Amino acid sequence: MQFGNLRLGKLLVESAAIFFSVLLAFVVEQWREDRNERLEAEAALNLVRAELVQNLQELEQVVPDRPAMLNSYIEVMNTFQTEGKFPPVLPDFVSPDITSIAYELATDSGAVTTVEPHELLVIARAYESLDTVRRNDTFLNNRNAQIRFNDGEQYLSGFIYYLNRASMNEPEAIEDVRTAIDLLDKRAGG
Repeated sequence: MQFGNLRLGKLLVESAAIFFSVLLAFVVEQWREDRNERLEAEAALNLVRAELVQNLQELEQVVPDRPAMLNSYIEVMNTFQTEGKFPPVLPDFVSPDITSIAYELATDSGAVTTVEPHELLVIARAYESLDTVRRNDTFLNNRNAQIRFNDGEQYLSGFIYYLNRASMNEPEAIEDVRTAIDLLDKRAGG
């Protein structure tokens, strides 16, 4: 009888060891998956930060030139109205190259779920401001496609309208992007 109890005890110990080994394997696997998800989220947010820095550089390059661009188009418009002919060469026009690919990937991958809601609002606000800047380009391209063959006054007024909108949208976008970059920097350091 004692021999049977010994076998039963040994069987229970082995079963418990197997059970806890499998349980430990599941726990370790879950920890590894969580760690990988955190690392992927951090990598995605690092890409978002890099994209924001690039967008900020694009904006900071064009914003100082906006008043001169606006004045040159107003001068061309005045010349067109007084002389009645469209200028053969238009003044230089530069628009920032705004991207949001990293942000879209971060939202699609779920990386933004690792960000606190109040932090996510700051980042989303930056991208909304950047989208407003980008919509200026869309407006201008659509308007130019529609009126390219109409009179030059409408064509020039499209550029003037764009530059007026840009002079309001771009500085606000710069502030929102800087705030988001600062937040991501603090998050990475903390």
